[in-house]
Amino acid sequence: MSKTYGQSEKFKIGCRAITGASISDISKDSGMSREYIYQQKEKLEKYAASLDEKIENAQTLEIDKAFKERTIVSLALDCGSSLEGIQRFFNGVYKTKISIGCISGVLKKSSRKSAKV
Repeated sequence: MSKTYGQSEKFKIGCRAITGASISDISKDSGMSREYIYQQKEKLEKYAASLDEKIENAQTLEIDKAFKERTIVSLALDCGSSLEGIQRFFNGVYKTKISIGCISGVLKKSSRKSAKV
């Protein structure tokens, strides 16, 4: 009876093979045939290459100070987001860390500016 392997096991085996681990050692540890390990390595190499192509073709968005400030004000006013929610948004969507103090400062500055108008 042959063992079936889940996607995560196959992925881990492919990763070990790509990073230079001995195919024979992987085969001994996992019980997979060397031929199967080479197949997993090839699949993972193709997948990694496709990710590189996607990154090269990706559009970029420059997040300057003005954009950041407009986004903070919009999230607070239009979406009713909390300071923590705005912080999570920047981290999750733009992979940018922003402090609660910075967010609060932008909202206070915006509030003072709108009070003058």
